[in-house]
Amino acid sequence: MRLQSLQIGYIKDYRDFKSAFIKDIYLNYAKVETLGIKENEIADNKHHGGINKAIFANSCENYPIWEKLLNKKLNFGMMGENLSLQGLHESNVCVGDIHKIDNVILQVSEPRKPCIKISLIHHFKGFTQEIFKSGLSGWYYRVLETGELHTQSKITILERNKENLSILELNSLFFNPKNTLKQNPNLLTKLANLDTLLAPNWHECIQKRLNNTYDTSYMQKL
Repeated sequence: MRLQSLQIGYIKDYRDFKSAFIKDIYLNYAKVETLGIKENEIADNKHHGGINKAIFANSCENYPIWEKLLNKKLNFGMMGENLSLQGLHESNVCVGDIHKIDNVILQVSEPRKPCIKISLIHHFKGFTQEIFKSGLSGWYYRVLETGELHTQSKITILERNKENLSILELNSLFFNPKNTLKQNPNLLTKLANLDTLLAPNWHECIQKRLNNTYDTSYMQKL
């Protein structure tokens, strides 16, 4: 497991919005602070950034899948991530896991909920919906110990969360909760036991999805 690529992004102007989604400034090393990688910009502070969304990571394994769908070459960072990680994946990364890269200690906090801007930036209608369906969303880290990251550094798993709720399982629980629970009914117990490690809105959103009270109107546009 290693940090394959390290990048930050600056805010860019699109037709109807601003976004720093594309991370195309590649670094050999970077300073990590409590709120993320130094000099990385955020256009939408309401939905991105903060302690629980300090750093965004994605699996290198996802890139061939999206390249095939979009029919184009994607450089690391074009899925919005600061860290492109080899050997880690939504299926083996769990909420609450603690990873160490160089002297930086990070804790997996939550998946990314992809928004319509991803489809608009990549000029592919329905791309955001495909990310939702696949569960290959990437994941956020909170920073437990600041320091410096270097590309090609080894990733060490310091702690695996005992609930073992993977990013893929949590995404499936949100996207299609009833079918997911038929196959794996203990996921709600895992979710409840995560307590403060997972942002409270995840618990609330999944309950609303189960009760058919969640506003899905925005999802129809994805």
